[in-house]
Amino acid sequence: MTATSTTPDDVGDRGTLTIADSVVEKLVVAAAAEVEGVDTMTRSGTLGRSARASVRRDGDRVEADLQTAVRYPHGLAATADAARDRIRTRLDEYTGLQVSRIDVTVSVLSGAAPRPTGRVVA
Repeated sequence: MTATSTTPDDVGDRGTLTIADSVVEKLVVAAAAEVEGVDTMTRSGTLGRSARASVRRDGDRVEADLQTAVRYPHGLAATADAARDRIRTRLDEYTGLQVSRIDVTVSVLSGAAPRPTGRVVA
């Protein structure tokens, strides 16, 4: 027995797709994690959580806020710019949403070497 499927000729007959804001927020964090120097696993911020994002949508336009850590010695501005570019690309690629603004807050510099105290422990 073979199964057959029919595909509607008119795109309007296929139904709708709704992507929840929580999914878009997870995509923002996942896209940022792809960038060299972004550390989405280090606990950061006043609430002590790892990276998090929030989004505001207006139709197919989205604004995103990302709070994350950056690994030392990566440059903060360059890493934030690279994260913005990657987030914009991934959201367009995966959801079709157009990003109008991405705010990146670097709340922690992770992996920094401890500062010498001047004491020698023998």
